[in-house]
Amino acid sequence: MKNRLFLSLAALAISATAIAQQPEAGTISIIPRVGLNMSTLPDDIFLGMCGSTNIPLEARYRTTFMGGVDVDYQFAPNFSATLGAYYAQHGCNYKNGMVQNNAASGTSTSGTGYSDLSTQLNYINIPLTLNAYIAPGLALKAGVQMGIALSGKLKYTTTEYTKNNEGEFAPTQPEETSLKLDNTMKSVCFAIPVGLSYEFANVIIDARYHFGLTPVQQIDGIKGPKNRVFSISAGYRFAL
Repeated sequence: MKNRLFLSLAALAISATAIAQQPEAGTISIIPRVGLNMSTLPDDIFLGMCGSTNIPLEARYRTTFMGGVDVDYQFAPNFSATLGAYYAQHGCNYKNGMVQNNAASGTSTSGTGYSDLSTQLNYINIPLTLNAYIAPGLALKAGVQMGIALSGKLKYTTTEYTKNNEGEFAPTQPEETSLKLDNTMKSVCFAIPVGLSYEFANVIIDARYHFGLTPVQQIDGIKGPKNRVFSISAGYRFAL
């Protein structure tokens, strides 16, 4: 009985390994992919939200969509090169903030609260990666990526308020604001993607982290933030 179980498990392992084999050298494949990005803009700040004051607000990860296609060339038994093109949403969310006005009136103070803050950036990303297979179907990958900026906007909601000495707030009606960032976005950004993928029965699960090399915005005298993006996607290989 034990021998039969061992043989069955061995046969299953051999079968799974065979299915997970990468393409033969010389194969060209088309791989459509869809997935999710988790992006942020470390050390970002808002400019001019309260007169000339710069307000540092903590950037948090934002979950967004990505999708596109790869062209993969298996140029050696354990190596391939992949050129892709994807639509990708980047940016970040921010922790809510509150700014108290300098002037106080009698026994109360006034200020502005900021909520629902997000920077939303849209790109066409073109990554070129080298894939090294370290086991059947399992590949490490690294390369360079060019991002072509499409559009961007900053969204937030402001609420004016007064606060008395007892700490009681009297807020006004919230007001939503949306500002276009197209004129300040750099037309091209570069990043280094690194990650790994696993292929089973032509289905490829891919995970990458993108280290931004260039700022996303170009503002005189201001050093803009760089994209930091973790992506996970699923694709299907069509060998030509």
